[in-house]
Amino acid sequence: MTRQTAEPIEYTNFEIKHERASALARMVEAGDLDLDPPYQRGDVWTLDQRIALVESWLRGISVGSVVLADRWNYKWRTADGKLFDPEAGAPSLACVDGRQRITTAAMWFADEFAVPASWFPAEHVERTEETDDGPYVRYSFLSRPGRNKMTLESSIQSETLKMATSIEDEARIYLLRNQGGTAQSTENLANADRIAQGG
Repeated sequence: MTRQTAEPIEYTNFEIKHERASALARMVEAGDLDLDPPYQRGDVWTLDQRIALVESWLRGISVGSVVLADRWNYKWRTADGKLFDPEAGAPSLACVDGRQRITTAAMWFADEFAVPASWFPAEHVERTEETDDGPYVRYSFLSRPGRNKMTLESSIQSETLKMATSIEDEARIYLLRNQGGTAQSTENLANADRIAQGG
């Protein structure tokens, strides 16, 4: 394997902004955001991880950034060398990194899972469902003010790559984003959980 390149490395420009998680969910629902480019892994988050994301939004904790590729640019080409064609019906944006968070946002706003009702002020909860852990609430079970607050405060920083040139270019960025660190071990996470529980 060589790390040599045929040309000097070009700086990659990203447009960075905070997106409402509900807006990203609507993009997925409308078919404007591809969560399944060929380099992406499938859905791997557990229900506990999805519930933790909603808790992070409620606490105002940053959930990290997602990377999107804007395929509707003059450089992006398909495998056969064609420009992206928005008329062909393919999504103009691709999720390069952050699929689990975007999928979770889409699931939360579509009522596909519930979180503890105790996380919300009583006046924001219109109805609940009983679980082994007590009453839980889905997004639509919140009052209008509760839903509005949730929608306004649930955000994800997005970094949009404006000049990706191909699927291969997107995959290269995916690799750089996901190979740069060392995954947390189960032991490290269990230790942090023990401390968070007061132990």
